[in-house]
Amino acid sequence: MINSFLNLNLFFQLGISFFIGLVIGMLLMNFFVIVKNKKISAYQRKLEKESISSDENAAKVKVLESKIEVLEKALENALKG
Repeated sequence: MINSFLNLNLFFQLGISFFIGLVIGMLLMNFFVIVKNKKISAYQRKLEKESISSDENAAKVKVLESKIEVLEKALENALKG
């Protein structure tokens, strides 16, 4: 196989080498893009989970603040009355 390749004209050798390199390069880049996209989607899911948990925490804080206000008013009313 190598002998038949080496017996070809230099123009054909360069063309075949270029084409094989091009195909291998496209396959490698395709692999790297797929891996990168998987990492990006995993990171996006992580960010979504964090934003949901921060929204839940903010809602919990608001509920606790309103409960504190109600308890403060009840304490004031109890002390006055």
